[in-house]
Amino acid sequence: MAKKRANGEGNIRKRKDGRWEGRYTAGYDEKTGKRIIKSVLGKTQAEVKEEKKPATKKAPAAKTVATKAEPAKTEVKAEEKKPAAKKPAAKKPAAVKTTETVFIEYNNGQINVSDIVAKAKEALGNKAVKELNVYYQPETGMVYYTADGESGSYSL
Repeated sequence: MAKKRANGEGNIRKRKDGRWEGRYTAGYDEKTGKRIIKSVLGKTQAEVKEEKKPATKKAPAAKTVATKAEPAKTEVKAEEKKPAAKKPAAKKPAAVKTTETVFIEYNNGQINVSDIVAKAKEALGNKAVKELNVYYQPETGMVYYTADGESGSYSL
């Protein structure tokens, strides 16, 4: 991994044409506050490093550089400050609770699906079941169920 250079040392890189380039900050523009960047070219990295040393020592330190003028701040007394008004939370429409009831009609008869499932659970002894599959054959009036690998049937 490359060594990190200290502030103000600049950088050294190898260009595409094979030469080495060292860049450093020569100072700051008094009007804009932007850095003035200078570069040094050489055949070897060591040559560029030696050429760059005296140039970086001459460069003014960042502390002596002119800074940009800050915009004037207006003073506001604590009594005059008011907290931001809070917006009322948007009201969401209340969720409508839907009740679902499924009936099976066959041969002038009607049966509720939840009754079929309840009877299947009752036949299992109301024990805790992870998976319950219920099959109803209206032609024969039989209900078949499987619960966690256990199966059974009853008639309606």
